[in-house]
Amino acid sequence: MSTTSPTRTVLSIESQKQKQSSAPFTISDYWESRLEENFGLHGAGFIGLGREYNNLLYKVRRNVFIRKMKSIDIDFTSLDVLDIGCGTGFYVDLWNRIGARTVTGIDITNIAVRTLKTKYPDRDFYRVDISNQEDIEKLNAKKYDVVSAFDILFHIVDDKNYDAAIKNIHSILKPNGIFVFSDNFIHGPAKRSTYQVSRSLAHIEKTLTENGFKITHRCPMFVLMNTPVDTTRTVSKNMWKVISLTLQKYGDTAGLVIGSILYPLEILLTSLLNESASTEMMICKMCE
Repeated sequence: MSTTSPTRTVLSIESQKQKQSSAPFTISDYWESRLEENFGLHGAGFIGLGREYNNLLYKVRRNVFIRKMKSIDIDFTSLDVLDIGCGTGFYVDLWNRIGARTVTGIDITNIAVRTLKTKYPDRDFYRVDISNQEDIEKLNAKKYDVVSAFDILFHIVDDKNYDAAIKNIHSILKPNGIFVFSDNFIHGPAKRSTYQVSRSLAHIEKTLTENGFKITHRCPMFVLMNTPVDTTRTVSKNMWKVISLTLQKYGDTAGLVIGSILYPLEILLTSLLNESASTEMMICKMCE
């Protein structure tokens, strides 16, 4: 699930639910409603930018993921993987593609778990909140060689829950296990909204270190094609504003044209740069 602002559809659903019940509208309610309305890469991604542009964003993610996993020179065919926030199964597919021995998925929505159980009958899926210790027990004390969490942790808006999630991830990894995830890694104070928190790189590094992780790699997932959340440069902000407003105004035709122009440059830049102002991937190992 990707960085995005709530759409009018989801806000409407939220308002209806709040009127019908005194219970607060939770992040799991938000994603349940959103995926029920639009189950697919578009629904899981930056929904306001349209289907065509989102398809290209996921092509970038696929390229970066496969390139980086190959570069760390690990034989995944003997490893068990847990994918947190499995959503529509995008990273389940990628872990299968690079040959992981087993892939287990967890998600906070019923629709994701139900759909993926049907799509992958030979894989295990559970409705689990990674920040909830009681939920972790649903995994039956199984340990994993690799845990992934792409475009997920910045949706845990409560800092205590975020810290608990990192602690729980460490607890379900085997010795020398690998944790790979994406985030925005802000070089400055955290940026907070209702459904997302872009935490500082310093905060994330400190939390990882305190929970027994050693950071081994960090690289861009995006450079030009996603929100430059970690920049003060007016040019970058204005360029993204023009792109996003054009996509929202002119729809999939603009998405296909703009995305097709930016895609090859994005692939080049993500392979050359060490960091970016947008979403990045981090790889950690458990400290020995």
